[in-house]
Amino acid sequence: MKRTFLTVCILLSTLLLGGCHEDIERRINALKEDVSTIEQRLATLNEGIRSLSSLVEALEQNEHITSISPWTVGSWSGYYVTFTSGTVLSLRNGIDGVAPIVGVNYNETFNAYYWTIQMGPSGTVNWMTTSTGQRVRATSIVPELKIEDGVWWYSFDGSSWVKAGWGPAQGESGSSVFSSIDTSDPYYVTFTLSNRTSFKIPTQKAIDELNAQCNSLNKSIEGYSRLVNEIPSSTFVKSVSEFEEEGTSGIRITLEDGQVLTIRNGYDNRDSVLLSARKYTDGKSYWVYRSHSDQEYQWLRYEGKMICVSYEDITPHIGITESMGQLYFTVTIGDGKTELMRDAKGNPVCATGKLVEDFFKAADFSDSRQVVLTLSDGTRVTLPRTREHVPSVSMKLRNDYVEAATGYLRQIMLYLTDTLPTKTALPDFESYCDSADIHIEALCLDDGFIEDLQVRSFSSKEVTGGFEYSMSIDVCFTTGSASEWNTAYPTRIAIFVSWLDKTIMKVAQFRRAIFPTALSLPASAEVEVGKTVRIYPSWTPSNATETTTTWTTSDATVATVSTKGAVTGVKAGTCTITAKSRHLTATCTVTVKPAAP
Repeated sequence: MKRTFLTVCILLSTLLLGGCHEDIERRINALKEDVSTIEQRLATLNEGIRSLSSLVEALEQNEHITSISPWTVGSWSGYYVTFTSGTVLSLRNGIDGVAPIVGVNYNETFNAYYWTIQMGPSGTVNWMTTSTGQRVRATSIVPELKIEDGVWWYSFDGSSWVKAGWGPAQGESGSSVFSSIDTSDPYYVTFTLSNRTSFKIPTQKAIDELNAQCNSLNKSIEGYSRLVNEIPSSTFVKSVSEFEEEGTSGIRITLEDGQVLTIRNGYDNRDSVLLSARKYTDGKSYWVYRSHSDQEYQWLRYEGKMICVSYEDITPHIGITESMGQLYFTVTIGDGKTELMRDAKGNPVCATGKLVEDFFKAADFSDSRQVVLTLSDGTRVTLPRTREHVPSVSMKLRNDYVEAATGYLRQIMLYLTDTLPTKTALPDFESYCDSADIHIEALCLDDGFIEDLQVRSFSSKEVTGGFEYSMSIDVCFTTGSASEWNTAYPTRIAIFVSWLDKTIMKVAQFRRAIFPTALSLPASAEVEVGKTVRIYPSWTPSNATETTTTWTTSDATVATVSTKGAVTGVKAGTCTITAKSRHLTATCTVTVKPAAP
């Protein structure tokens, strides 16, 4: 300001030579007031520029606003803005005038905000540059303004000054940096600068609510996936209750382990992002979503591929991320990288409104004995209501393997024991089911189909308060086609024992076996005394999985054989090595030669 004061002194000398004492004194006071006002306006303007730099830095570092409150001091007003880091900015509502308007504009090439300057609201917006002509990011260095020799100047280091380039500083000096701050949205604060640039910064309220919604949704995803993939040995439905929330209604089913399944009767909020599961043309269920409730479902993808519900290791995890003030939904699989959730056009899905699961479509309560649920793909499921006595259900597997395209009897035996307060013994299984309102169903979760449920035994004995019934049931099923057989995945049969408001679920899991149809060994082999040679069997088909083999020798004094087919020579001679696998047998003639001298 030295040159500004020099200008004032020259004007004072002129006034002293040309007017009366009173007039001179009045003009001197007016000039002093003008100089003081200019200095105050410059200080206020530079303060606003520093605040703007801090605001853009918070935007680029993905900070969130925890509170915002207005303030008024004298003729000035503005806002206190508090961020999650604890930083508090005091943003002043400036005074517009014919003065430089300092702001920021976004540069898409470098994905950052840079300083801009213009003369008055109607002036041309120019990038602020250093003395060497380089643009300056709005978070690296803060510019400072001054008036010198009657001209506007700015500097980024306090020593090298750049002339604004639009002539002398004249007219009313303004100090406006921020045009408006909109706090009407509880989830975002919108800042509009005097140069008409605007940007949003999310509030902590938005972050907290979206994180809570993601956590709730991920629990539902895990629960739904667990019911499909890793059902526990016994799962009970504990209670069913209706609920109403903003934009939706339905029922919640609480299982014995505390897991809650939400069945919605639709969702009306147009700003909702809904996640569900749909069957594809291959008969498997895949995760789907829609960005708004009036849009069609899109297949949820990760690394460009649809995500199948059937595989435990790729259960999706939904989260949120932030980029330059905008929140987006993300998808993560296991320990893999986090990707943006994208719509059918490949655009990131903005995290706005609510995030909810939509695995069920409707619930029917018209029958007092049961609840009929309609799944999102149209499948109908019936759940019975309350019953006092809980049957004991156990399951035994004859073997832990199955073959492709094969029918099985007595592979799964289901045992059920129950006590009913009947006055006389029930004569058969059908009578028991009618009296106890018991329903037994079986479902192939992966492939194949259920043939029948056959009752193998049924008995009763009188106990205190009624009769105890014991029964065994054979779950008869046929596995899928050999052309679709993949031994990397198991075959699972889910069995449901349901009554009123409870369901016991049992899952029989089998490894997929391919049995050999032929076994062969080399016709002959030679080995020296004291040496060992390995005999390798050949299987038909070559991809057989059940190849456990028993090895024997016809004369252990000539050669011995290990459990893995390693033959060791004992003395010179000949013997027969035999390999057996189930009903298959193969032999190899082994000649033992004397040890080499």
